[in-house]
Amino acid sequence: MGQIRKQTIQSSFLSYIGFLVGAINTYFFTRQGMFTPEQYGLTQVFISMSQILAPLASFGMVAYMNKFFPYYFENLENKKNDLLTVAVIFSAIGALLVFSGAILFKPFVVQKFAKKSTELVVEYYYWMLVFSFFYLCFLILESYLGTLKRTVLPNFMKETAYRIGVLLLIGLYAFRVINFGTFIIIFCCIYLLIIIIIVGYLLVTKQLHLSLEFSYVTRRFKKKVTTYVSFIYAGIVINGIARQIDTLALAGAKSLTDTGIYSLNQYIAAILQVPYRGMQAIGGALIAQHWKNKNKNEIERIYRRSAINLLLISMFLFFNIWLNYDDGLTFLHIEEKYAAGKTVFLILGIYNMLELGTGINAAVISTSPAWRFEFYSGLLLLGISIPLNIFMARWKGMEGVAIATFITFTIYNSIRLIFIKQRFDMWPFSIKTVYAVFLTLAGYALSFFITYYVHGLIGMMLRSLIFSTIFLAGAYYLKLSPDLPEILAIVKSRLKRK
Repeated sequence: MGQIRKQTIQSSFLSYIGFLVGAINTYFFTRQGMFTPEQYGLTQVFISMSQILAPLASFGMVAYMNKFFPYYFENLENKKNDLLTVAVIFSAIGALLVFSGAILFKPFVVQKFAKKSTELVVEYYYWMLVFSFFYLCFLILESYLGTLKRTVLPNFMKETAYRIGVLLLIGLYAFRVINFGTFIIIFCCIYLLIIIIIVGYLLVTKQLHLSLEFSYVTRRFKKKVTTYVSFIYAGIVINGIARQIDTLALAGAKSLTDTGIYSLNQYIAAILQVPYRGMQAIGGALIAQHWKNKNKNEIERIYRRSAINLLLISMFLFFNIWLNYDDGLTFLHIEEKYAAGKTVFLILGIYNMLELGTGINAAVISTSPAWRFEFYSGLLLLGISIPLNIFMARWKGMEGVAIATFITFTIYNSIRLIFIKQRFDMWPFSIKTVYAVFLTLAGYALSFFITYYVHGLIGMMLRSLIFSTIFLAGAYYLKLSPDLPEILAIVKSRLKRK
């Protein structure tokens, strides 16, 4: 677990720096007098579409690299390793098909978003495709670096460098150096700069291996790769659509203003997901290796530890934000319209805590002998998600799609949880899970009632101090996380050296 813990901490630290920059970006996007909610909503539609189009165009190459990298790196020398070559070739074919199709289907998009409240989507449609293409290229490089156990750089580029680029762009717009049209064009090209930096890093470290011929490993595992990628690719695409359908359904059914309000609260709730991304990136590669070596005990240990650690982190973050939600919006001078999304944050925050509390189950399933379940569970997810989100968006607006997301993914994760238990006899929960929930609720209740009449900056600081003290002290003395004492011991040891 040491390698996972080290890279997860590094990646999470860099990610939270990124989220801090992202919070500043979101602040300027939503502050009075800067961007309109429609303009902010447009950028979020761009991001949502990239999360669908890029995995669709990847042809499952991200999953392919994660699953089969042990066979390539153990049986081939670097110059003959064609793992990246295969990924690039098939992703290029996928990109040609998907983006050509997106251009052909533009009339449908125009019909769907032709109303005045969403006309910006039609105006910048082609730039949305450019953004999605560059994001696809980044996904391939990110996955390749993940197979090399070098997750810190791509995580930094994705979570931090990208947001710094957006912040600089916002500065140019704020000082009227560029107009909104130019802002969107440059916004869509930020990932191009990131791609250039990563390729440069791979060249300098001599890790960019593009073999000109297919290796015997590729030929030997051709059938297995085809079968695996077919199922996993479908599952990934389905999952991507299901996870982004809320934003798109809301934009289509209501307006970009509602989409902007929803996206702000969705972004705040997404802060809980940062440690999961870092742990999934490095944990997935290690779990794949343990499946290959048939080391079930180590997989279960990683699975259980990830569940309790992610649950603790997500609850700590959620309740600190929830305690200060109203005062925070007022203190930051966020437009009053965005306060209408408080219920959205509550619903999505609870959903994120439940999801993180089940650990890195996606990595356990997708790299296991039962990886086909990823496809079947994805079909169920899509079957529930699309009609439910469309119906709820029309009926209840932003709260409706938040409820739809909660219902859909709670069912989805519950089924995956039961499957892992039945198939592999692994269970992520223990009595410590119960202790963690009661500790968190007790800390929340005490901090809420003690500071009930205290508001403003002092109230926020006092609430966070009381809750954090109770939570962290309780987690330490109850020994809820096996990693917490080890992390504190490392910190003490380094402080003594200094």
